[in-house]
Amino acid sequence: MNLVIAHRISMKILALALLLPIVVTAQTGSKPAGSPQTKEQRKVEAQRRRAAEELTAEAGATSTSRLALPFKRAWHYLTDSASAVPPSIDDARIYLPLAGGRVLCLDRETGTLLWTGEPGGIISAPVAVAESSVYIATNKFADDGSEVGGSLRAVDKATGLTVWVKDYARPLSSPLAQGAGRVYAGSADGSFYALEGRNGEVVWKVETQDVVRGCALVVDRAIYFGSDDGALRAVDVERGQLIWKFQTSGKIVARPAVDEHAIYFGSADGYVYSVDILTGKLRWRSRTGAAVEASPVIAGDRVLVASFDNFVYALARVTGDRIWKRRLENRITAAPIVEGDASLVAPLHGDYVAVFLNADGRRVNVYQLDKDFEIVADPIFTRGTLVLPTSRGLVVATAPQTIPKDSQTRAIKK
Repeated sequence: MNLVIAHRISMKILALALLLPIVVTAQTGSKPAGSPQTKEQRKVEAQRRRAAEELTAEAGATSTSRLALPFKRAWHYLTDSASAVPPSIDDARIYLPLAGGRVLCLDRETGTLLWTGEPGGIISAPVAVAESSVYIATNKFADDGSEVGGSLRAVDKATGLTVWVKDYARPLSSPLAQGAGRVYAGSADGSFYALEGRNGEVVWKVETQDVVRGCALVVDRAIYFGSDDGALRAVDVERGQLIWKFQTSGKIVARPAVDEHAIYFGSADGYVYSVDILTGKLRWRSRTGAAVEASPVIAGDRVLVASFDNFVYALARVTGDRIWKRRLENRITAAPIVEGDASLVAPLHGDYVAVFLNADGRRVNVYQLDKDFEIVADPIFTRGTLVLPTSRGLVVATAPQTIPKDSQTRAIKK
């Protein structure tokens, strides 16, 4: 009997250990999150973790997605200069912008610092990753704080050394997009530009009526981008000629989503739109409770989109009818991350990410950050690695490499 009891106790301890993150401090001289705590602090932290575990599951929900498996922290990189500009990732490295104007290149597996770049000015967009280089856009300021233009810099991925730099009269104001050897970006001067990837020279530009902050979607023959003037434009890739324009009543800042028939996008007027990809004619629009600044994501027969009203919506692709919605505690500005039959949602300034079933919105997983860590920019999930930019630096967590043999993970309410 004693052996049986001991075995049960050991299994419980093992199960609890699997729920706790692995702490590896990647930054030299940084203080691990698990620093000594008082008895009262440990009690509060334990209560907080129990509450998070209760949020993890809704009874009866099952998923085959890796997002539904328990995440463990692999490493973190602590910094006092967290930026609202999201990180970027490739097969070997993570590129982390900092608020002071630096870019850190970290080893993807270990978090080791590989190089640091100081491109000059404030970084205005996520680092764009090309085959051998990365592109870094910055705003430049005079000593008195006035804007004096912007620049685009190509940096060698392996060394962090500058390959070339191009200055512009006004800064680039949108995330960078790439295609066929070109870089595409909106500008504070109210135009959208196609730039040569080898030197930053202007190939063509399209003028709009306001600042272009919209992230462009590049496909074979067209580019789709939104502007602060409330319009979504379809432009010919080669010459920059306007194909069609669709006008809304609010700013369009997120990258659209597209299928074979339609393009889907949100607007600050609170609507999600579906328009015909060839003609730009309205197919449907669906109302949310506030501005939509997150990119819609296609998941099977539905479109998932987050709104400033703190809700995530699942809409029917064909009609725009609402299938379900779920409310989170904070405003949502990042696009849901879809993997298989589930989606991960990261509330801005929240201390957790939640995973919901695409079919009915039931929750199947929660990954809880440590105390005083808040999400400050869009997360990344690729090949089982979750990259979370937080107020205290970068947190990288991993999911198990293989799905359990029964191909399901079951959520059982504690």
